[in-house]
Amino acid sequence: MYAEAGEAERYRQDAAGTTAGRSAGHTAAHTVMDRAGHTGAGRTLAVVLNWCAEEDTERCLASLLHECERVPTLDLLLVDSASPDGSGARLAARFPAVPYLALTANLGYAGGNEQAIGWALARCYDFVLIVNDDAEIMAGCVEQLLETMAANPTAGACAPTVTFGPPHTDRVWWAGGAFVWWKGLGVHWHDGESVAALGLSGRAPQPVTFLSGCVLLLRSHAIRQSGSLRAEFFAYVEDAELSYRWQRDGWQLYWVPAALARHHVPRHAGAPSPFAIRYRDRNRRRVASLHYGVWRRAGFWLFFAPSRLLRLVQYALKADGARAMAVWRGWFGR
Repeated sequence: MYAEAGEAERYRQDAAGTTAGRSAGHTAAHTVMDRAGHTGAGRTLAVVLNWCAEEDTERCLASLLHECERVPTLDLLLVDSASPDGSGARLAARFPAVPYLALTANLGYAGGNEQAIGWALARCYDFVLIVNDDAEIMAGCVEQLLETMAANPTAGACAPTVTFGPPHTDRVWWAGGAFVWWKGLGVHWHDGESVAALGLSGRAPQPVTFLSGCVLLLRSHAIRQSGSLRAEFFAYVEDAELSYRWQRDGWQLYWVPAALARHHVPRHAGAPSPFAIRYRDRNRRRVASLHYGVWRRAGFWLFFAPSRLLRLVQYALKADGARAMAVWRGWFGR
């Protein structure tokens, strides 16, 4: 996760080089490809991006190592986004068998994972599994995601059901979603609902229009054809933008109900941080600017501008200067 200490100014978003601490040593690809009909298990690289989240990342890596025992074609990559607390080097020492990619600057969730995706493509992986550092993969999750991709050659990406972490593992964090163009956002289906009530076991994969970036399996051919995560988004809405763009190019997106992961975040998090407000709103504007025509862009602004003005007034009346300024900067800033 990306902490907000010192606000966004602390984050270095300029272009940065990377150094590979270790190499996975793979060069050959499997036969899995694309919508032309080539299917199969495929070599998969699971990527975990750490930024000052040592405990979370350790738990995440441990869960993925268990999945490696079930899926022989699964490899891992630990990426550190220039963590100032030294957690990346400590994690690399703790997991010596896992290749380590140390970025020289914090490029955010979008930029850091974009670097890792490039690393995977250069080594001819068929799939890239993006896993948030505060996520935990449940047994059999990766196998079910790969089965979905093999059964659906037009699928560019898929994602599992994601619950909250303890003590709310019985509640849904993400179980399918939809891209809402007039908001410029992806919305979570079944948020906070009972996992048991959804009857996930045995449910077939379902097409959706928005996939969460918390745990996200990407087909490499789709990345090459339609592009990776946009590094300039830094954090927030990068998954919604990718979902919208890939569908425009003809790729399908699937929610895999029976595959399970956990997201170790509070169920009731309260008001969003100034950092989240600023970057989420800025990136919503970017989605509209990048992808919408004149009329759809007008519809977006008819919702966005009044809703941001209302939020600005609400925070101002509460004397919450930090959040009021974040709304302003998200509305007008770069």
